[in-house]
Amino acid sequence: MSTARGTLQAATTISKTTQTLIGAEIQCGGYDFITLFFDYVKGDETGLLVKALFMQVSGGTAYQDQSWTAAAGTKSSTANQYTATATGNHFVTFDIRGIEFVKFTQGGSANDGTPTGTLAAAYVMKG
Repeated sequence: MSTARGTLQAATTISKTTQTLIGAEIQCGGYDFITLFFDYVKGDETGLLVKALFMQVSGGTAYQDQSWTAAAGTKSSTANQYTATATGNHFVTFDIRGIEFVKFTQGGSANDGTPTGTLAAAYVMKG
């Protein structure tokens, strides 16, 4: 099993409410799972929203991570976002089998002034 890891960004002030790229796109083809580690220090903002977006080609159409639920034979999707509302160290693992590129974005969770919180992020891929 191979492993790859990298730092996406050192502690950086988060963006207001516009989702902003964390570091750069990650080429993940050939790996099975990626774990995003993010360290959030809360500031004046309400919280932090992190999203995962998957692509088949670099810079191509980005598809947001989503969950599917079934009811009465119909499946519906909900776009996932990961919210942190207090200082903490977090991680999320994603299944990336069949995915070529992934990127993560971040932004404040409410338009409530200028964010002062910081975010540091890194990843580990296994396959």
